[in-house]
Amino acid sequence: AISLECVDLSDDGVKKFSEGIRHAPALQEISLVCRRISDVGMKDFSEAIRHAPALQNISIYCEKISDDVMKSFGDAIRHAPALQNISLRCREISDEGMKSFSEAIRHSPALPSISLQCREISDDGMKYFSEAIRHAPALQNISLNCEEQMS
Repeated sequence: AISLECVDLSDDGVKKFSEGIRHAPALQEISLVCRRISDVGMKDFSEAIRHAPALQNISIYCEKISDDVMKSFGDAIRHAPALQNISLRCREISDEGMKSFSEAIRHSPALPSISLQCREISDDGMKYFSEAIRHAPALQNISLNCEEQMS
């Protein structure tokens, strides 16, 4: 298991962290808690996840995740065959971000557990999420915590 907690993480720091993930094929759990991390850093992290075939649990806690990062993260999730749990907590995910995340869930038929905590998710974002979980036959646990649901 790897756990990294910080306030700010530079692109170079994320790159080094991601290189470590790429060279740990038996890694089963990653927790990244960082208030501010750039899109470049998050894309490096997402790409590294693709090289962790034994990864079972992933937790990401950050301030905001851009649409591009959610697309990269979604692509990474699709390439994680052993993934058992995704825990994602952030302040805001846009409709496009939720669409990318939801598509990844839809294409991860063995995923049994999702925890999503986000202060702001629109009705359209929730629509994408609800459609995806209908097509996730192994999904057993969903934890959804939204402080505000925006229309």
